[in-house]
Amino acid sequence: EMLQRVSIRSAMARVRVLPAELLTTGQVDFEQDRLAHVTPRIPGRVEEVQADLGDRIQRGQTLAVIDSIELGQAKSADPQSQAQDELAPQNLEREEGLFAESLSSEKEMLAARAAHLEAVARLRNSEETLRLYGLAVDQIETLSYEGGQTSLLPVRSPLSGRVVEKHVTVGELVTPERRMFTIADLGHVWIWIDVYEQDLRNVHLEDDVVVAADAFPEETFSGKVSYLSAQVDADTRTVRARIDVDNPEHKLRPGMFVRVTLSDPHSDTSDGAPSLVVPATAVQRDGEELLIFLPLGNNRFERREVMVGRTAGGFTEVLSGLDSPVEVVVEGAF
Repeated sequence: EMLQRVSIRSAMARVRVLPAELLTTGQVDFEQDRLAHVTPRIPGRVEEVQADLGDRIQRGQTLAVIDSIELGQAKSADPQSQAQDELAPQNLEREEGLFAESLSSEKEMLAARAAHLEAVARLRNSEETLRLYGLAVDQIETLSYEGGQTSLLPVRSPLSGRVVEKHVTVGELVTPERRMFTIADLGHVWIWIDVYEQDLRNVHLEDDVVVAADAFPEETFSGKVSYLSAQVDADTRTVRARIDVDNPEHKLRPGMFVRVTLSDPHSDTSDGAPSLVVPATAVQRDGEELLIFLPLGNNRFERREVMVGRTAGGFTEVLSGLDSPVEVVVEGAF
């Protein structure tokens, strides 16, 4: 009656070539190419905060507004540079005409030419400063004495994503060295794994990867190996590897631990060495021992200690402890 309740099922151990797969674990991380630390371009006092932790942000969206004395001074200097740039060519033209008629000296004409070049350079420097502060070209072109210059500067997001860090409040002083926000695009993430030396032959760039997370037991996520370190860690004897994974629904989150299955498309299983394998569900652990149960008939089973090798494609390689062919318990063994 107990056997009927636990639904014990058995199957034959067989000799076969395991597919070139590697099972390991990894940790989810931000993709650094889609992560932005937002800082102000100039010092100022925070006038307004428009984004909060967790908000979805579009590229170019205003996150905060700062009041900067430097920006106000730069905006006031630009109309002066514009006026000098307009007057200098006229003065140069007049001096060149007078010099041609011998009514002024060459020194005066050269001084006017120098003043013209200086005015052009000053205007370019003023416009470049405002551009570096974050003003658009059309905003710079509309500056004038009558404009009533403002020292308010919006701090905008450089990419679309989610606010994952916020370090700013209204009224505080911020500088270019101060991080105000961190924006991350979680639609694509990295997963870091460690590959042991003996497994390196089965791992290559662009290998296909399947990722599973305990938080979503019914789902898997697909990715590819995008980076293999050129150095072996002296302590762990492993090589750091990175996997690129699409995450359109943002289910995988940085810091999450996941199970990773790597498939080696470069391996030809027909050239591999065959070995005795059993379904992976047949192998049980009791402390430090790995066990497989053999049905003997008449509701009796033999406990057999084994040594195992690789697991791939739902099968586990048995290195010692079993003969072939033999029947093993594959369901209900626990």
